[in-house]
Amino acid sequence: MKVTRRDFLRYSSLAVLSGALAACAPATPAPAKKEEKKPAAEKTAAPEEKVEISYLVRSDIQAKIQKWTELTVKEFQELHPNITVKVIGVPWGDYNAKLLAMFAAGQPPEVAANYAAGFPTFYSNQAIVPLDDYIASEQVDLSVFEPKAIEAVTRKGKLWALPLAHMPTIVFYNKDHFDEAGVEPPPIDWADKSWTLDALLEKATALAHDVEDPRKVVWGVYFWYMQLGTASWLWDVDPFNNKGGPQYTEAYKTGLVTEVYYNAPKMVEAMQWIADLTYKHKVNPRPTDMDAMQQASGWPMMTGKLAMTVDGGWHFSEFVDVQPSWKWGAAPLPYGPTGVNTTPLYNDSWMLCAKAKHPKEGFQLLEYLTLGNGAKLYAEMTGFFPANKTFYDIWFDSVSKVPSLALTRDELVQVVSNSFKYGFATPGKTLDRYPELNSAFSQTTAPIWNGEVSVPEGMDVVQKKFESLIATWT
Repeated sequence: MKVTRRDFLRYSSLAVLSGALAACAPATPAPAKKEEKKPAAEKTAAPEEKVEISYLVRSDIQAKIQKWTELTVKEFQELHPNITVKVIGVPWGDYNAKLLAMFAAGQPPEVAANYAAGFPTFYSNQAIVPLDDYIASEQVDLSVFEPKAIEAVTRKGKLWALPLAHMPTIVFYNKDHFDEAGVEPPPIDWADKSWTLDALLEKATALAHDVEDPRKVVWGVYFWYMQLGTASWLWDVDPFNNKGGPQYTEAYKTGLVTEVYYNAPKMVEAMQWIADLTYKHKVNPRPTDMDAMQQASGWPMMTGKLAMTVDGGWHFSEFVDVQPSWKWGAAPLPYGPTGVNTTPLYNDSWMLCAKAKHPKEGFQLLEYLTLGNGAKLYAEMTGFFPANKTFYDIWFDSVSKVPSLALTRDELVQVVSNSFKYGFATPGKTLDRYPELNSAFSQTTAPIWNGEVSVPEGMDVVQKKFESLIATWT
């Protein structure tokens, strides 16, 4: 995976719970420097009779999200004593199949999330409902959300989900390695066009050393191909259209993949550049090296053996948790050879399921999680950057208090909040059948990243595999 941020109404009846929440939060937010707008008031009017609603969550997600789910469900039920929430957990790889099976059986949950690219799959199968009528009835102010988070879950002019988290792909770096090598850290300005792929390679080359000695090694960078090879966006090309970047791909609007161009020259060029980091320049770890680091520390960056890594913004939660002894920072994606630095954006959004027995009560939970105190707790507790701009300051206050952060709070704000102007929703959040597509891409490109086949030969194999998949869907 996986990521997301105003003073809130405090409920005197929840004083004990609030104390527990403060203990679970990664850091206590700083006092507000200015008067903040209050959140939308929670709807406390009870229905005429008690109802039970179902809430489909991931069972294999990190502990902080699990704790957030437990606390928010408890608080929601205390705010709405006539509503009982039944939490159903399922692993990431089975998430889509579980919801569709429940939907087919006539027993869908009221609320589900877009894990495993759930949103486009559920939309394509008419398993979720548009929220426009509920939003109009409850007078929900959608302007509090980051616009691209709303755009990512809009189809045919209707809104099909409410976003909770919204995170860019960025460059994390170990500043201690930069200082030791006398190398200037990456810039923080997304508009700085001196920060290019060539500049990244130059820094990575100066930073890497002892790459054959696992005890002393420092890798210059871990630069991965991104979901379905969309690191190619830095070359202004996308595997699912033959015109240019992701803005030209119809599949990202419909969810349905109908064409593929993995062996197009610019796609091959992009994948070749990434492979060369490992086998030509020797600054990027091999898959076996990454496996060893992952076994040692979970997220390889936390081994201290990577000077830079390109990864999703949810990894801020790792720094909040671990608080490494070495200084660290974050930077924009570099500009590619065609002058773009399009960053894949990961939104985590929650949906109201079609054919659910209690949609009104389901929307109350949805509203609480994304607009109410549930969203505030998400920004406080999880380390995921919130899609609701109301809670940005809570998140920035929390992360900027990590002692090992090498950026000022203002610099952190610039790196994260400015990213959305340069971003596009990643395929894992826009394409139907994403788990199947992801598996096919990972399997067919493995020989490339292992150095077993040439990039052109490997991309031809990928092209044929995807063509065969598409043929079975049409």
